[in-house]
Amino acid sequence: MRAQVQRLLMAAAFVMAVIGVGGAPAAAVSAAPAWAPAAVNNYVAPSDSGDLSTAFDSATGQFVALGIVGGPFRLGSETGNLVCTIGDPEGTWTFDGAVWVQHQPASTPRARGHVAMAYDPATKQLVAFGGEVPPCGTTPTDTPTSPPGAFADTWTWNGSIWSQQHPAASPPAAGGSCAAFDASSGQLLMYGGQTPSAAHPTTYRTATWQWTGSTWTQLTTAGTPPGGNCTMTYDAARGLIVMLVGSDPTVIGSPMQTWQWDGASWTRAADLPVPVVRTTIGLASYYGAAEPPPIAFDPDTGETLAWVNTTPGPDAGEVPTTEMWAWNGSSWTMNQAANEPTLQGSAFGYDDATGQLILFGRTFATIQTELYAVPGSSTVIPTRVFGADRESTAVAASASAFPAAGSASAVVLARSDAFADALTGGPLAAAKHAPLLLTSPGALDATTKTEIGRVLPTGGTVYLLGGTSALSDAVASAVTALGDVPMRIAGADRFATAVAIAGALGNPTTVFEATGLNFPDALSAVPAAITVHAAILLTDGSAQASVTATYLSAHSGPRYAIGGAAAWADPAATAFAGTNRYDTSAAVAYAFFPKATAASVADGENFPDALAGGPLAGVAGQPMLLVNPVGSVAEPVAAYLFTHAGEATAVRAFGGSAAVTQRSLDDVARIVAGTYFPQPF
Repeated sequence: MRAQVQRLLMAAAFVMAVIGVGGAPAAAVSAAPAWAPAAVNNYVAPSDSGDLSTAFDSATGQFVALGIVGGPFRLGSETGNLVCTIGDPEGTWTFDGAVWVQHQPASTPRARGHVAMAYDPATKQLVAFGGEVPPCGTTPTDTPTSPPGAFADTWTWNGSIWSQQHPAASPPAAGGSCAAFDASSGQLLMYGGQTPSAAHPTTYRTATWQWTGSTWTQLTTAGTPPGGNCTMTYDAARGLIVMLVGSDPTVIGSPMQTWQWDGASWTRAADLPVPVVRTTIGLASYYGAAEPPPIAFDPDTGETLAWVNTTPGPDAGEVPTTEMWAWNGSSWTMNQAANEPTLQGSAFGYDDATGQLILFGRTFATIQTELYAVPGSSTVIPTRVFGADRESTAVAASASAFPAAGSASAVVLARSDAFADALTGGPLAAAKHAPLLLTSPGALDATTKTEIGRVLPTGGTVYLLGGTSALSDAVASAVTALGDVPMRIAGADRFATAVAIAGALGNPTTVFEATGLNFPDALSAVPAAITVHAAILLTDGSAQASVTATYLSAHSGPRYAIGGAAAWADPAATAFAGTNRYDTSAAVAYAFFPKATAASVADGENFPDALAGGPLAGVAGQPMLLVNPVGSVAEPVAAYLFTHAGEATAVRAFGGSAAVTQRSLDDVARIVAGTYFPQPF
């Protein structure tokens, strides 16, 4: 069943035989898709500009919007006249299922509108091309100036950083082009657009381009759609790209043509039975072209949907009318869903991480986000795994994963007073069918010693992570005295120890990177790394550690940077870097556990419980979400739970009430049930 858009908890289906979790089953309600407002509306959001471009970033699980923020036009507060404003260059936003988050990367495209943007699976990045230059100059004016033209630059987004590319070949400057990835042919396709000019008539582009991962190539095609602004999406039900474009981009009211791309040629299909319309704020008057409606494929209904503004916007003195139309491969049918909003939509797309269709736009007076999904809720009673201290909590996690005596194949042992070795050792524990246990560096903790004796058959291997300053010879001797075999995995420092652990994993080519100087961002990395059979390596803060760089140069494969420091240390990696540790943990969950039916939670202000529970969560296919020791569940985490509640079957907390408060667990239960959502701040 599809995730709710109004009350859904993420909750993860623990593999019961692996972790022995209890919890009441989810109570799901099957229903038709319907519209509902986002959980937190009108709080922080992009502007009311009609110039936003959106795409879903499959690598990071982000629904991304790029465009002019704060412009280029607004209604004058006193006169009601159209006023030109300066576009904010920080025009990158993501939607987490409940609220919009604005990103402010150091490098970003200049303010622009009508950008062509799509996700490229080959490079695991969003690709953005061109866009129209805002008609405003450097100073606001009472009347919009003539359009200065369009951009011809190409940018890529790795989840945290925009990087300008310099392809050997490139399309001419254009705004209003459209782009989509054709999964059937493996092409990232771009078409159309226009180049407005104050001195010359607008040029309407009719070329088809393909992004190869490093450059643009113009394709020779059969069939040529009209030029000008267009919108497109990949229709997975029919294995084709569907595109809308006006038959005459200079004429308001001209027929809206439908074209389909089969990997080699364009073929015209049935027209969308509504005329081309102006943009919400009337930009057609200044850019000399009309706007096709935004379209998106909804995998839950198997239809390509178009959001149509059937009249000019309120600035023209008319009441806006909106319609949603569905394409079934041969014809368009008006889709009248329950609670349909009346937004002049400027962002419209399907968010696969949260299982919902997102519409962002404005009415005459307000800006808001509406979501289209099947309603649902879950009834889950969270349970705890905990002990009197960090060592005991790790033992409790071991007992949960390996309830039968002698059922583990090995034990992974790390120091309890530092995070680095336990972090990088999490994937090793999963790979060796072993619990991750903790002890003080100088002597083997008594509780841990007892658990080793219980969970591991005599003569088994105990992997000691780190050198003798991390786990002393006395710890190794105590393991030997138990009748087991200590095997030390160590390097000259924490960075080298992480590489040594990767060697014990068989030198995987998929790598997660996290800073070795602090723990918060890395806590959510362990389950994700386990799901893709990756090693976790450490950066030296925002610089790359030399031993890590050497490993990466010898092992070419996917790389994921967890946290802002790691993202800067390795800009080539796919980045998961939220504004804080809670945002980062939710970002990792969206990307690697989009369909999870159960979840783990742990204290976000300390590391032992999250790291001890990480291998269990990873083996069970569930994320590790971080909660605050004081106050409400952080909004990004709540949003993840909220948008996955329809599938929720269990939630487990690692740590006692001092680490994960009872209030936090109660809040989680209410979020899952759809009766509560915390305010963002």
